[in-house]
Amino acid sequence: MSTSTPHTTSTSENEHQTTILVAHRVGTLWRCLIAATNESSPTAQPEILETIEVDSDNALEQVLKAKAPTTVYAILPGASTICRTTTLPDIDDEQIFEVLRLQAEAKLLGHTSPFRRALAPLEAAVGETNRVGLIVAWPENSKSEFPSCLEDAFYIPDAASLAALINGFRSTEPSVLADPTDGTVTLSISHPNGAALRATREDFSSKESFIRGIVRIAQETASMHNHTDVYTNEMTTNLQHELDAKYNDSLLLLLPDTITSGASKRVTGAPAEDTVWWNTWGITVGALLAITGPLRTLTTMCQKAPELNPSFVERVTARLENKSIAGRLLIAAALLLAIGPALFSGVRLAMLEMMNPEISSQYAELIESRKQQIVYKELGKTSWPMTKVIADLTNNIPIGIEIESFRIDIGQPISVRGRAINADGKSAAELIALMQTNLQGTGIFKEITFAYDPAGTYGDREFDLWATVTDPLRRPRYTKEQDFGKWTLAMRQAGIAPEDEIVEVTKPRAVESDASPMREANNESIPNDTTTIQTIDNQGDRIGSRSRPVNSDSGGASSHSGNRGEDSPTMRVPDPITAEQIALMNRNETMIAVKDIAEAKKRVGRSNPEVKERLQKEFRLLMDHLKELPIE
Repeated sequence: MSTSTPHTTSTSENEHQTTILVAHRVGTLWRCLIAATNESSPTAQPEILETIEVDSDNALEQVLKAKAPTTVYAILPGASTICRTTTLPDIDDEQIFEVLRLQAEAKLLGHTSPFRRALAPLEAAVGETNRVGLIVAWPENSKSEFPSCLEDAFYIPDAASLAALINGFRSTEPSVLADPTDGTVTLSISHPNGAALRATREDFSSKESFIRGIVRIAQETASMHNHTDVYTNEMTTNLQHELDAKYNDSLLLLLPDTITSGASKRVTGAPAEDTVWWNTWGITVGALLAITGPLRTLTTMCQKAPELNPSFVERVTARLENKSIAGRLLIAAALLLAIGPALFSGVRLAMLEMMNPEISSQYAELIESRKQQIVYKELGKTSWPMTKVIADLTNNIPIGIEIESFRIDIGQPISVRGRAINADGKSAAELIALMQTNLQGTGIFKEITFAYDPAGTYGDREFDLWATVTDPLRRPRYTKEQDFGKWTLAMRQAGIAPEDEIVEVTKPRAVESDASPMREANNESIPNDTTTIQTIDNQGDRIGSRSRPVNSDSGGASSHSGNRGEDSPTMRVPDPITAEQIALMNRNETMIAVKDIAEAKKRVGRSNPEVKERLQKEFRLLMDHLKELPIE
């Protein structure tokens, strides 16, 4: 074991420091760099506390126990990773990470797990308009093996370490990491748009084949990024000579002087001009810069998915491992199974009887109510509330439109014909379109179409409008401007707000002085001379109620109102119906009879219990017969 301690810190500084250990495997050796970062000052430089080199996995485990670092990192060789670079636009970091994630999927790295994938944008050098994105994946089928003491460590690709060393610096010479023990070759070459990084595995069976592979990769990378042949040949020649001179069957790290000089200024305790030291500890220093710099997202890889919080099942399982708790739960479960159901049923029955003393009668009323709801729902499909539909239609007619006629037939689209004039600063065409919008917004009408004639001399237009009624029972909520029942046209024209209170004044009946028999006979045929005069508080003007002209053709509305007028629903009680007569009814006859009996039940009070009981019996027979009939 060899140890070097380049720098020490005071006790006051150690109180706010976090210790980091970066382990790098080189053949059978482990190189460990221990550094400290200041949590109270994120912009402070990391400080190298100690460098240790051990020769076995057991010795590495002893170092971890002795130093007890806060966080442990390990260098991941380039032979075990997939490394890709991409060109990114110069935009803010939040957007650039989204673009980089899409690029990662495009470069076929989606098959790796998220915890085995890392990406980050590199800092742009002075004069560069684009940025370079680095994407690294660690496939699960890679051959890299790490000791159990590094099972919970974070892994940093050697390409990320190399990127952290050159981040922001551009050298004309390539940076190369070559490990002849496993064939790892990771290099970086600058180009006009940034830097290209590449990590691969080469044939390391002999020195010649390994060096030849490194030179070939450097030449291919330079050619792919549009370097000239002169530069490429000169660069590969220099690289060949340097590799021949420094190759020694161990890890080889070639860094230009500009890179080591710039990196030493960002780390406390790193010598600037010691080439041997940088060849030994350069990759771990690059990892330290990545951990504490803008490339920290490249230092989050793990061997297995991190488990942040145990699941509920795992927490329960851990508690049940206690024999005492497990025994108590077993006894409680046995007692609950023995007396729990009976106790629960008894408590529930007692509560129901206490809260609902007449639960039997309430249940019968509930069943009856549900049967009536079924009947009303069926009746709602075959009949419309014509007065409501007309009111909904007229409430949505803007001021400036005069309706000449409209036609409403059950199950058929309604048709409206009218005339629009310019009003309230809107043209006739705009008012027609506004009417279409108002009708659409109620939710009662859909498929609203219209057609209008060319504008007349004063801009008026004759138009026709058609709409389909989809929900005639819907009750839309009208605003104050739409509700002409609360705020009539006359009130609007008079400038009266709908909140003003209306006071009704009844004119007293005049006393007749002439009591002749002829006048008394005439008085019997003349209605009372009672006139209601509407006035506004604190105002003496009379208000005339004037509505918009609306005429209706003969259609479904008129036919239904006529039917309602022939029989007075307040006087008529349906004749008795026998079970044999009900059995001969079809579906339409049955539904009509159900409707008549349902209305009659509401009119018959307690004063006639025999009739009410007969109607109830016939209603049930009709409902049973209706269920047996097929739906037409």
